[in-house]
Amino acid sequence: MPVAVSWQGSVPLLNGTAPFVLDGADAEALVVAAAGTDGVDLFLADPREPGVTVRRVPTLDLSRGQAVVTFSGARARPLTIGGEGADVVSRALDVALAALAAEQLGGAQAALDMTVAHVRDRTQFGRAIGGFQAVKHACADMLLQVEAARSAVVRAVRADGAPQTLTEAAAVAQAWCGEAFVSVAAECVQFHGGMGFTWEHDAHLYFRRAQSDAVLLGGAAHHRERLAGLLGW
Repeated sequence: MPVAVSWQGSVPLLNGTAPFVLDGADAEALVVAAAGTDGVDLFLADPREPGVTVRRVPTLDLSRGQAVVTFSGARARPLTIGGEGADVVSRALDVALAALAAEQLGGAQAALDMTVAHVRDRTQFGRAIGGFQAVKHACADMLLQVEAARSAVVRAVRADGAPQTLTEAAAVAQAWCGEAFVSVAAECVQFHGGMGFTWEHDAHLYFRRAQSDAVLLGGAAHHRERLAGLLGW
């Protein structure tokens, strides 16, 4: 169940479960959004205190840990009051979406660069496979996706400071960048052939991160629906 807060005198007590907490198993402190009678507020909790259980969970992306955090009457310290936490979370989410889009762009660019370098060197039938028309077209499509993602990220970064504009731009960035990273990373694996499927090659690291990022803060369909609502469609 979502995390809720009750009060024991002046001390807030947290109850509920927060799934998919990034690096939660290694965190020294937890900022928790919890619902109470006044709305959503933020609280600071110590994962080592009684009433807090942190369970590390296996993930597709082995380079980014996640945990399930359960609160059972855990004491916490209030960071906001009167339901002000909802606005703070909303603004932080927009910034996080833009930052995630920048990561997706960087990953897609790296996967593209890796692919281009490989098709220049890999030979088949006496010539580099990058000289074949089908490979050229696929690499061009990958480049188009990367550049479209770059435009979306630049727009989101430039929108920082204007809340409504940033909300819209962050939704656009996630609608584009998540799918672009997944597509380019998958093509990277394919063009590297058999070795691209092995754990000894870095291609799988980009593919795993792309799949994880695509659902980390809501998928592309979710953000398109969110964007439609923002624009009144």
